Amino acid sequence: MPTAPYRIFAVRYAHRKTTWSDVFYRDAHDAPMAMDYFVWALTNGTQTIVVDLGFTEAVGTRRGRQFLRCPTRGLAELGIDAATVEHVILTHFHYDHIGNQARFPRATFYLQDTEMAFYTGRYASTRAFRHSIEVDDVCGLVRLNYDGRVRFIDGAREIVPGVAVEKVGGHTAGMQIVTVATSRGQAVLASDASHYYRNVEERIPFNTLHDLPGTYHAFERLRELASEPELILPGHDPLVLERLKPAAPDIVEL
Repeated sequence: MPTAPYRIFAVRYAHRKTTWSDVFYRDAHDAPMAMDYFVWALTNGTQTIVVDLGFTEAVGTRRGRQFLRCPTRGLAELGIDAATVEHVILTHFHYDHIGNQARFPRATFYLQDTEMAFYTGRYASTRAFRHSIEVDDVCGLVRLNYDGRVRFIDGAREIVPGVAVEKVGGHTAGMQIVTVATSRGQAVLASDASHYYRNVEERIPFNTLHDLPGTYHAFERLRELASEPELILPGHDPLVLERLKPAAPDIVEL
């Protein structure tokens, strides 16, 4: 029996002001930019998957982000109770994607072998990578692994029928994207494989990266996997709120 198509919701939970030179690789423009922070919910009426967990208010405040609400409050607006969610996909280990683990007590967490290996390995503490990490969050995932609640992926894997992940690298060692079967075709949650629409549309990397050639590879895979360009959903672009359909305050639907 065919799997019902998924609906995709973007839940904005935080915001910050930045500049072009801060976010686009080797771009000297100091024009103002905005960055939004999202978690994503996938549901087809019988199955719900959450993609990424955001950060806590304490972390956001310390890092100078405008914290709008706990991501779980936004999910609750959609009728999703974090305490009952069983599947959470973590696209990578940066601080704005793996916080709030304790709010999902029943979840299994899906992540790439490469990502765990890198952020528990020899170079994670170097200046180039340390700033993007909250050590307590990484340690939390190590503990969850010992509790049997982490599923490691080496490359590509179907999580549930209609939802799969694929490692693309680039932004981080184990950066993974998420493909989703929708009524419009296959959509791709880029997460930080493409922070903004401009990254993938103009092949311009984000400033924070692990592997520059890998970033370009990620752009190629996003285009290859999406049924149409409009079904590529970037991870931090305020235009997400304009290009997708309003569903609730600070929540939009593909």
